[in-house]
Amino acid sequence: MLPSKHIFFGAIISFLIWLFFPQISWIGFLLIFLSSVLIDFDHYLYYVIKKKDFSLRNAYYLFLQQSNLLKKLSHEEKRSHSYGIILFHGVECWILLFLLTFVNKLFIFVLIGVFIHMILDFIDLYRYDMPFYVKLSQVWVHQKNKKLRAHL
Repeated sequence: MLPSKHIFFGAIISFLIWLFFPQISWIGFLLIFLSSVLIDFDHYLYYVIKKKDFSLRNAYYLFLQQSNLLKKLSHEEKRSHSYGIILFHGVECWILLFLLTFVNKLFIFVLIGVFIHMILDFIDLYRYDMPFYVKLSQVWVHQKNKKLRAHL
C-alpha cells in the first residue's frame, strides 16, 4: 500500500480510536498514527542496504515499480517469487513490541498502530492475490527465499 494511503487511513483510524477512547490522550493518538505510518521505514532500510543508496525518492520509485510488476504476475509466479526481508512487517517484531508493553505501556499504542498498518497491508495483499507470508513472518520469507535459490 502506498504511504499516502497509510497516512490517510492511519489518521482516520487513529482519530476514531482517540474519539472513542479519549483517555489515550494526544500522546496515544500520535503514537498510534505515527507507528501506523513509520513502520514502512523498514522498506527504506532494505533499499539502503541492498542498493547502497540513501535517496528516499529512488527507494520510493523502485518499490512502486516493483509493486506494479508483482501485481501483474500470475498466481503461481507470485508464490514462486523471492521477497525482501522487511523487518518490522513480521510476527517476530510484533512479539518484541508486545513484550515491550510490559516495560512501558506506551508500546501498546505503537502495537495498535502496527496492527492498523498490517491490516491495511493484508487487505492490499488479498486484493492483489499476493502471498500473506510476505508480511506475516520474515523468518518464513528468508526460508522460502533460501528454498527458491536452492532450486535455481
